[in-house]
Amino acid sequence: MHNMCYHMAVNLHIEGAAEGTNMNKNKKYRGFFACFAKTAFILLLLLTSQSVSRAATKAELLGALFSELKYPDADKAPLPGDIIASHKYAKAIGASMKYGFIPKTPFSPDAQINRHEAVKLALMMMGWGFEASLYESFESLPGLGGSGDPVFFLASEMQPPAPKGLLLDGMTPLSDSGKDAILSWVRNCMKSVRWNRVLSYSGVDLVIYRQGVAMPGVPNDHPKGGNPLASPLCEPLFVAALAVHQDAADARIAFAGPLGIGAGRAPITEISNSYDAIAAVNGGFFAEGRPLGTMLQDGLHAGKPLPGRSAVGWDNAENLLVFGGGNARIGVFTPSGYVEFSKFNVPPPPNEAALYTPGVAISSMGTALDALEIVVREGVVAERREISAGNRIIPRDGFVILARGNSRSLLDGLEPGSQVNILTDWETPAFSACSDLIQAGPMLMRNGQFINNPETFKPDILDKRHPRTIMGSDGSRMFWAVIDGRNNLHSRGATIEETRWIARSLGLVNAINMDGGGSSQLVWRGLTINLPSDGKERPLPYALLMMPKGSMMIPKNLPSFGGYDSPVREEYGEWGPPPGAMDSIIMDTYDPMRDVD
Repeated sequence: MHNMCYHMAVNLHIEGAAEGTNMNKNKKYRGFFACFAKTAFILLLLLTSQSVSRAATKAELLGALFSELKYPDADKAPLPGDIIASHKYAKAIGASMKYGFIPKTPFSPDAQINRHEAVKLALMMMGWGFEASLYESFESLPGLGGSGDPVFFLASEMQPPAPKGLLLDGMTPLSDSGKDAILSWVRNCMKSVRWNRVLSYSGVDLVIYRQGVAMPGVPNDHPKGGNPLASPLCEPLFVAALAVHQDAADARIAFAGPLGIGAGRAPITEISNSYDAIAAVNGGFFAEGRPLGTMLQDGLHAGKPLPGRSAVGWDNAENLLVFGGGNARIGVFTPSGYVEFSKFNVPPPPNEAALYTPGVAISSMGTALDALEIVVREGVVAERREISAGNRIIPRDGFVILARGNSRSLLDGLEPGSQVNILTDWETPAFSACSDLIQAGPMLMRNGQFINNPETFKPDILDKRHPRTIMGSDGSRMFWAVIDGRNNLHSRGATIEETRWIARSLGLVNAINMDGGGSSQLVWRGLTINLPSDGKERPLPYALLMMPKGSMMIPKNLPSFGGYDSPVREEYGEWGPPPGAMDSIIMDTYDPMRDVD
């Protein structure tokens, strides 16, 4: 531009010289100033053009999002190492890091941000960072990856969707006008935002639902009640569900431990991967690594019934699904009389009998030496002996009965070769046709109607928001669903009343509440689809696996589980044994002072 002015001045000078030295010298100066004015005008246009197309920085966008979302400042918020305290956006960046919107890593605040990064940052600042990472993880699954930018897919499917112009050419720098478009979209999301997605694989449909914008620092101890999915959809809530087509997939109970036996604990993903399961979810309550309440596993009883608690049972071969009261009397008839089992997979007290089943217990160790042991294989007594002869490994094709005192005397008529049938008097007779069953509770819905029976659960469990796991049916499919909670950015959880509404919104006509809290986890194709409230997987004694129809339960490379460090509450499930039910606890070592949330 300076060269252009120089040449114009020279030309003017040559023209003046040709006309003689007495020409008016002011013409030369007028020409020069005219050139200068034109040049200044061109320069102004260029500067203005550069301002319009200037790329926004990461810090500018984050600061604008933080302000637009009206998040509170955070005291003593840490700063990444590449930001000084005097930086214009230091407070917003520090608070965002403290709340968990952005990772605690160098931020590069003054680096230009492209469209992909800008949309992802907007999602993270609204509390949708987990959903963005989940969509990105789908890229690793055959049949789901390689079709485009997963962050853009998520943003385009949300209601309201991100502006279409932002979802093209992800590497293009974000302009100021693009930043304004993002802020406008976020403003609309603050009023109401939702997203749902359905993915299918091998007879199992994965349903994902998310609504709302993050609420950092907002108390969650006074839920509004009613339907949390009613408009406006502004409170953060995340639900993931497995809809199982029973003619294509089986629901199977798998315990942690070598070869599927033992009372250890393991992350659900490890149990699921060991069996090549399609999907997996946590189940009912447990104590000391064993089921708390009635359980049927492949037709054998694995847990002691709890009076007043509901249960769900099913039969994979008959595509049967039953909901009802889970109490039962379980025992055997002998020539001398009826022997009822008071314990399951743990030693019996004096004058009582215990049933040991494969898949839960490894052996009958720890039993008093005055016990009689009856080993049953394929419904026939295979061996009868005194327990003093040593502990017996539980046979895979049968079970073991241990009896002491009065109960022992009633077993005298059982000799090798005698037939033995376990008889169950169910509170809900339809359970007699089920091969698998889990007792949990409370019941949420029966035949499309809400059920309001608290089933002896504490008000804090019922009326406060927690992560939840649901088992239900829509009339044709078996459903397992988790509701994330205890996270004001991602999902605040649900009360039991709100859980009923969520079950109805999933289209369920029957539904029961399962174990929840940090135990709530759902796995699909090896990926954990929800965000467990512990911040990591909680090792559990068993998982519910969705397996290909009719497949054998043969684990591969299954490690010897156990030895996981865990909080005390994990010994008893999320909420521990029921209050006032000390006699029903399957372990005599239960300490009520350890019944913690």
